[in-house]
Amino acid sequence: MSKVLVFTTQIMETGGIESHLNEFCLHFSKAGSSIDLVVLNSCMSLETESFLRKRCRKVYVCKIGKSHLRIAWLFLLGLRLFFNKYNALYTNGQGSSIELIASMIRRSVWVHHHHTSGDEADQNTWSSSYKRSLLRADTVVACSKINATDITLALARNVKVVTCFSRKVIVEKPLVTKSSNIVRFGYYGRLIPEKGISTLCQLSLEPELENTEFHIWGAGPAYPPSYFLNYPSVGYHGSFYGLEGLQTVVSSIDAFLLLSVHPEGLPICLLEAMSAGLPWLATNKGGISDIAFDPMATRVVDATADYQELKEYVVDFANDIRAGKMNKQSQVNMYDLHFSSDALVKQWKQVLTLS
Repeated sequence: MSKVLVFTTQIMETGGIESHLNEFCLHFSKAGSSIDLVVLNSCMSLETESFLRKRCRKVYVCKIGKSHLRIAWLFLLGLRLFFNKYNALYTNGQGSSIELIASMIRRSVWVHHHHTSGDEADQNTWSSSYKRSLLRADTVVACSKINATDITLALARNVKVVTCFSRKVIVEKPLVTKSSNIVRFGYYGRLIPEKGISTLCQLSLEPELENTEFHIWGAGPAYPPSYFLNYPSVGYHGSFYGLEGLQTVVSSIDAFLLLSVHPEGLPICLLEAMSAGLPWLATNKGGISDIAFDPMATRVVDATADYQELKEYVVDFANDIRAGKMNKQSQVNMYDLHFSSDALVKQWKQVLTLS
């Protein structure tokens, strides 16, 4: 049985990378690997922690608030783990802690997963310690082709491409079967300005979109529930948890919107929408264009588009959904072939040099 140490700089209560790590541990444990998980900064829910403890051999979680004390905790844990020998070390996130843990773990191979955009703006956030980690890891993995290209140019080293794990969503109903003419747009994820939340709310007031609804799931201090009271066509539903919650959300909307200016890697929410055959429209950030296989159902908007242009794209998108121009099955088939858990376990095993 192969032994893998998974190290992540943080796990928040919800988020795409949090979902990826859950699925990574789940599917590698099912495939016969023994997983030890180290979480340097944990704000995960009790449900998530319980899930991970069931799937991993050992789980080490730090919930200390001060960063220098977290580093001290990690150093002491590294001394404890030094006596283990792992087939692979998989690190995820950014910061000086990556270099520290890699220096203390005995392993056959070290793979670092960089899951944000890798463009110039992202590179400006890399500390000297983190950049050394990117140079010293045996393999660096990015989430998409464009991200890998940017990191390759920055580091002058080869960067491989493997997407994150995502949850397969099965929605039995065909798209837009209701007798109503209303199109229901949805977004779920972190509620931060960079994800275009304010733009979604503004669009909900446009006369051209009067026969649409905007439904939002998530949480964030910038957008308390009271923020949405001024937007009658916006339904704010708070957070959801687990695959059952995800399936309920995806089943209740007709399309997904991600009007992001965030340095995206490859948003897992779009992979989940794709797995269900749900049409989506997103700004061209990070690797989003990598999964835009269907020009009708998967639409990519220039990230520099102004508000008026975005509105026109969304209006056209809504009209085409009403006209029944979306092919659900083409997305589902592409997901199953390239991004399903079976496909990704094979790809990650190859990168991690596990049999």
